[in-house]
Amino acid sequence: MAAFYGVLVFLLNLLDVLVATLFLLKSKWTMESWQNATADLKFCTCTIDLWLIAISRFALIIGALFGSRANPVQGRARLRLSTRPIFFLSFGIIVYVLIKFLASTECVQEHSSKVWLWLFFGHTGIFSFSLTWSWWVLSKGSLQQPSLVVNADQEVGSVLQQDGSASQSDSDNESVDSDDSSGDSESKSSKRKVTISRLLSVSKPDAHYLLLAFVCLLCAAVGEMFIPYYTGQVIDSIAIDKDIAKFHRSIIIMALLLFITAVCSGLRGGIFTLVLSRFYIRVNKLLFGSIICQEIAFFDKHRTGDIVSRLTSDTSKMGEQVTLNINVFLRNAVTALGVCALMFHISWKLTIITLISIPVVAIISEMYGNYFQKLSEKVQNSIAKANEIAEEVISSMRTVRSFANEDGVAREYAEKLDKTYSLNKKEALVYGGYTWCNYVMEAIIDLTTLYYGGFLVIRGELSGGGLVSFLLYSLSLGQAIEEIGDVYTGLVDAVGAAAKVFQYIDRKPQIPNDGTSAPSEVSGRVEFKNVSFSYPTRSDSDVLKNISFVVEPGEMVALVGSSGAGKSTCINLLQHFYEPNEGDVLIDGIPVKELDHKILHRKVALVGQEPVLFARNLKENIAYNFESGCSTGTELDGLVTDAAKLANAHDFITELAQGYNTQAGEKGQQLSGGQKQRIAIARALIRKPSVVLFDEATSALDAESEYKIQEAMFRNLGGRTVIVVAHRFSTIEKANRIIVMDKGQIVEVGNHAELMANGGTYAKLVRHQLVKTEGSEEDDSSSE
Repeated sequence: MAAFYGVLVFLLNLLDVLVATLFLLKSKWTMESWQNATADLKFCTCTIDLWLIAISRFALIIGALFGSRANPVQGRARLRLSTRPIFFLSFGIIVYVLIKFLASTECVQEHSSKVWLWLFFGHTGIFSFSLTWSWWVLSKGSLQQPSLVVNADQEVGSVLQQDGSASQSDSDNESVDSDDSSGDSESKSSKRKVTISRLLSVSKPDAHYLLLAFVCLLCAAVGEMFIPYYTGQVIDSIAIDKDIAKFHRSIIIMALLLFITAVCSGLRGGIFTLVLSRFYIRVNKLLFGSIICQEIAFFDKHRTGDIVSRLTSDTSKMGEQVTLNINVFLRNAVTALGVCALMFHISWKLTIITLISIPVVAIISEMYGNYFQKLSEKVQNSIAKANEIAEEVISSMRTVRSFANEDGVAREYAEKLDKTYSLNKKEALVYGGYTWCNYVMEAIIDLTTLYYGGFLVIRGELSGGGLVSFLLYSLSLGQAIEEIGDVYTGLVDAVGAAAKVFQYIDRKPQIPNDGTSAPSEVSGRVEFKNVSFSYPTRSDSDVLKNISFVVEPGEMVALVGSSGAGKSTCINLLQHFYEPNEGDVLIDGIPVKELDHKILHRKVALVGQEPVLFARNLKENIAYNFESGCSTGTELDGLVTDAAKLANAHDFITELAQGYNTQAGEKGQQLSGGQKQRIAIARALIRKPSVVLFDEATSALDAESEYKIQEAMFRNLGGRTVIVVAHRFSTIEKANRIIVMDKGQIVEVGNHAELMANGGTYAKLVRHQLVKTEGSEEDDSSSE
C-alpha cells in the first residue's frame, strides 16, 4: 500500500509537470515556443514561474522517493529534518500564487492568455496531495525502511535508535522525558506523544455540554457577523439612499442581533466554566488514581514534590488552558469562517488580500509554538524542582530548625525560583515577539486593504458602505486570527504541562496488584523459596541471595543481622512492595503476587520503625480502612478499644483529655514515639491478621515504651505468625527461632540459647551490643 501510494504521487506530479509544460508552450514543442514563453516576464501574465515551481516540486518528490532508498539511514534522517522547511515552503507558494492571481485581475489581457488559472488550481490541489504524502512518508516511515529516532536539534544523520518496527518511527516528534535521572525504565524509551487531540479527548464525557455551548456560540457568532453588515446598511441608507425606512429596519435588526448575541454569549461562557471544573476534577481523579496504583519502587525514584506539582499546578494549567481555549477557538473559528463568506460576498478581490496573511500567521505560529512548548516544559520542571525543596523543608522543619539552616534552605529555594524567573523572562520575551509579529502583520494587511479598497470605490466596483462593512469584517477576522494564534499558544502551553501528567496517567505499574486468589482462611504459613532480589534503583547490587526459610503458623521468628543484611527487604517482599528477581514468597503455599491485594494486606499487618499516623483522631487512625461490617458505631468503638488494649495503648489513650478523639497531628507528631508505635500495633491488630510483621518497632524507644510493646508482642499475639526484625536482642531473645542474616544470606538458624552456645555471628552481635550498652551506662553514671 505504501509503495502504491508513493508511485501514485510520483505519477501525478509527473503529469502536472507535463501539463504545465504543455500550457507554457501552448502545445507547440518548438524552440520558438520556448523563446516566446521565456520572453514574457510580466508578473501578472507569465507562467514560467509556475512551471518552475512544478519542476522544483517534482525534483523534491524524486529526491524523497529515491534518496531514502539509496541511503536508508542518513537519507531518511535528512528527509525528516526537511519536513518543516517543506511545510513552510508550501505556505510560501500558496501566498505567492494568491498574489499572482490577484495581480492578473488588474492586467488587460485576452481570455486565452489566462490559461495559468488552470495551473493555479492544479498546483494547489496536487501540491496539497504531495504535502500529505511528504508528511505521511517522512513522519510515519511507510516505506518499510529501518526506523529512526532522530532529534531535530542534532546534526543530520545522528541516529539515536534503530528499530525494525514501523510503528516506532514517529518518535522524532515525541517529547523527551526530562526525568532521566530517576533511572526509570520508561524514561529510556520514547515517551508517548501528548497531542492537542489527546488533551481534548479528556472532555469527551462533557460532549453534551459542549454541544449546547457550541449552539450558543454559533448563535452569538452569527449575530456578531451580521452587525458589521448592517452597520454598512445604515451608512448606505443615510449617506447614499437617503431611505428612512431602510435606516429604521437596519437599526432594529442590529438591536435584535445585539440582544441575541449577549444572551448566547452569557450562556456559552457559563457552560464552558462548568466544563472547566469538570475537566479539572476528571484529570485529577485520573492522575491520582494512577499514582496510588504504582509500585513502591516508583515512589523511591520520584520525589514527592514532583508528584504533588503534577497534581496541583500542572493539572490546573491543563484545565484552564484547554477549556478556555476550546471556548475561544470555537468562537473565533466560526466567526472567521462566517466573516470570510461575507467578505467574499462584498468583494472577493479585497478578500484575497486579507487571506494572504493567513499562511504567514500560520508559519509564525508554527515556529513559535514549537519553541514555546519546549520552553513551557522547562518552566514546569523548574517549578516542580522548587516545589520539591519546599515540600522537603516543610515536612522536615524540625530537622531544619535543629541545624539552624533556615537561611540555607531559603537561599536554595530562592535559587530554584531565580532559575524559574529566568525561564519566565525568556518566555515573556518570546511571547512579546510573537505578539509584535501578529500586530505588524495585521497593520500591514489593514493598510493594504484600505488602499486597495479605496481604489475599488473610486473605480465604482465597491460602494462606500460596502468598504466600511468590509473594513469592520477585516478587523473582526484579524482579531479572530490573532485569538486563534493565542489559542494555539495556550494549547501548546497546556501540552507542555500535560506531558508529565499523561506520562503518569498512562504509566502501568511494574508490579501490578492484580492477584485473584482469595482464600477464606489464612493460617499464616510463610515461606521464602530460593529468593534473590535487588532493588530497582540499585539493580547491580544483590540484597538477597538465594535465601530459603519457612515460618510455621503461630510461630514467632526473628530476623537479625547487621545493617544492610536484607532483613527489612524480606518484610518488603512479604508485603508485595517488590517482587523477587528469582524464587517465590508464599503464604499458605500461594505466591503473594497471586493473592488478592486487599486480602493480603488484611491478613498480613505491618508495624514499621517509624509508623505514619494520619492527621485525624486516634480512633480514626486505629480503624483506618477497616472493613468490619459493623452495623453500629458502638460496635466499631468496641473493636477499636479491644485492639488498643491488645496493643497496650488503651491506658494512655484514656488518660488524654479527649481520649480516642485526640488528634494525632500530621504524621502523628502530637504523640511520643512509643505512643505512635502502640497506635500502629492497634491499627494492625484490629484487622485480626494471621501474620504480623514488626520492622525495627522498638529500635528508637526508651526502656518503658519498649517493655509495653514487647508485652503486646509476646503476650497478646498468641496464635498469630509473628516475624520480628530488630537490633535489640531483648526484643527477640524469646522468639521461637532466630534467623541470622549477613550480606543477603542466611548464616545461622536457631533459638537464642542454641545460637549463643555456637559462638557464631549471633553471639558476636550480642556481645558487641552488651559492650556498647555497658559503655553507655558507665558514661551516664560518670556524668551524674
